[in-house]
Amino acid sequence: MYIPTQEERYSKAARLTLLLCIIVPSGVVVWLAGGGLSDCAAAFLLPLSLLLDKMGFNTTAAASISALVQFFVFFWLTRNRRLTPKHRLTIAITWGMLFALIVRIAIYQAAAALQ
Repeated sequence: MYIPTQEERYSKAARLTLLLCIIVPSGVVVWLAGGGLSDCAAAFLLPLSLLLDKMGFNTTAAASISALVQFFVFFWLTRNRRLTPKHRLTIAITWGMLFALIVRIAIYQAAAALQ
């Protein structure tokens, strides 16, 4: 029976997989908090946009800048040839889970402020 090497297993990580590793964790957190489908799809933009919103940007500008920053970082991640596929996947998963944690903390603080 043929067992692929570690390099062969991780070389299949396509851009869609990396993108889903970034978007889905935050979306699941918002979905579990009772958010709608559009809220879940845009939840990964929330951590940077909240920071920019506190700096004085309006909501639309903050979300747009957050989307641009994340697009450029994702573009760098997919085009960087020095990173192995395993490192790319690890960065994408860490990025997605960190943003999910930040979204969860923001939801918790918003709920605590309402009480």
